[in-house]
Amino acid sequence: MNDNAKVIENNLLFLLGELRDQPEVATHFPPEMQSCDEQLAQIEEYLVEAGEYGLGYELTVALLESFPFKLSSLASVKLLEVGLLMGFKTEAPEDAKFDRRS
Repeated sequence: MNDNAKVIENNLLFLLGELRDQPEVATHFPPEMQSCDEQLAQIEEYLVEAGEYGLGYELTVALLESFPFKLSSLASVKLLEVGLLMGFKTEAPEDAKFDRRS
């Protein structure tokens, strides 16, 4: 694993820890969706077991945009670092302006 991958994995796992520490947000998840805990566990699996950092990052961003999580200053900086290293926000068309991978 290269240095960037390690930073990305560690930073995203740090963020997941902060999200897990906010169980009150789970009440905002509609019943037809996976629960908050299930989604966070799935993201962790993508990161740790599969090394799918892009997917883990996109899903984390989607959760942050969709639900009222709060991030500490440190977690915010870690998310910014991941975004800078990844070079994109999400694959969504409206986020194309943030994509510098090409």
